[in-house]
Amino acid sequence: MMTNSDQYYSFWSFGVFFFLSLCPSFGLNIDGTLLLSFKYSVLEDPLSFLDNWDYNDATPCLWTGVTCAPDMFRVISLVLPNSKLIGSILEELGFIQHLHTIDLSNNFLNGTLPVSLLNASELQVLSLSNNAISGELTESIGGLKSLKVLNLSVNAFVGNLPQKLSFLQNIKVVSLSKNLFSGGFQFVEVLDLSSNLLNGALPDNFDGDSLKYLNFSSNKLSGLVSPQFAKKIPANAAIDLSFNSLTGEIPESIDLSNQKTEFFAGNTDLCGKPLKKLCTIPSTPSSPPNITTNPPAIAAIPK
Repeated sequence: MMTNSDQYYSFWSFGVFFFLSLCPSFGLNIDGTLLLSFKYSVLEDPLSFLDNWDYNDATPCLWTGVTCAPDMFRVISLVLPNSKLIGSILEELGFIQHLHTIDLSNNFLNGTLPVSLLNASELQVLSLSNNAISGELTESIGGLKSLKVLNLSVNAFVGNLPQKLSFLQNIKVVSLSKNLFSGGFQFVEVLDLSSNLLNGALPDNFDGDSLKYLNFSSNKLSGLVSPQFAKKIPANAAIDLSFNSLTGEIPESIDLSNQKTEFFAGNTDLCGKPLKKLCTIPSTPSSPPNITTNPPAIAAIPK
């Protein structure tokens, strides 16, 4: 059964391609027309990076920030980081059929992520860090079948992490730090979820075989670092659990013992070898004294 967002996406997709089919064959190609929609949505371009984006060109392959496949003049890359662009990301970008890379990091883009962009099946790199993009990261992200790198750090995303993020078989690097995410999490090779609102306990069961770097610092994680969690951490993986509310003794495993001390700092009730802080041994109640039925001897009181 189609959701409202799916119906909207299907209607929008049909409308865009119907409009493009009416464009004259001798004008700018489809990918260029879609990119121009993004240009016109940009409110300010102080460094004039988009000045040579012109409708009179046959293709956008010589435009600033645009790369085309050499054999078919189709856009495969849009890279405009640090360009001080002010605007939003339109649905049209998601309809560029062979787009492999989008890097619009370190700009002033706002609004939400369009559904079409999360259904771009050939997209491999999506980097939108250091912008002002808000809203939830929806389950539509499951449409990014080819995604390898996802960097949405330093934005204003909210809500739970989508479960379908863990279903993306090709993904290797996920950086979602400094947002307002909460809920659960899954594992890849590199996962940075620092400075969010993650709460609850560390999971005892997760697929961490490929993990090389995990950063959960500056969240609201609580409870024990269980031996089951420790066993799932691969050798030589870096695990940053600093500045949470974790408690108890850090399990004595080779992987955790080799972590830097600062990776456990800021958890006031955490102790163990990596912190060089001994754990308090709880005292056990002593055995009660033997009680006899004989009455105690009473010394004679002199007159």
